[in-house]
Amino acid sequence: VNPEQQVQIEQSIDQLTKLLDALPNDQREVFLLREEAGMSITEIAETTGINYEAAKSRLRYAIVKLRSGLNEE
Repeated sequence: VNPEQQVQIEQSIDQLTKLLDALPNDQREVFLLREEAGMSITEIAETTGINYEAAKSRLRYAIVKLRSGLNEE
């Protein structure tokens, strides 16, 4: 990785971190359980005490917001 690529990577990480922090807590929680813990939607629903559709919806909204924010650069 050259220095220019390294700067771009660091900027992308900073932007993603800011976008994650800006998500509503319920969306951030579901997103992180999926991405960091590798949980299924069913497991997320059981762990957080919400129904399957709510977990799926929160994940979808989180992904849309994150993609939108990353594409604004």
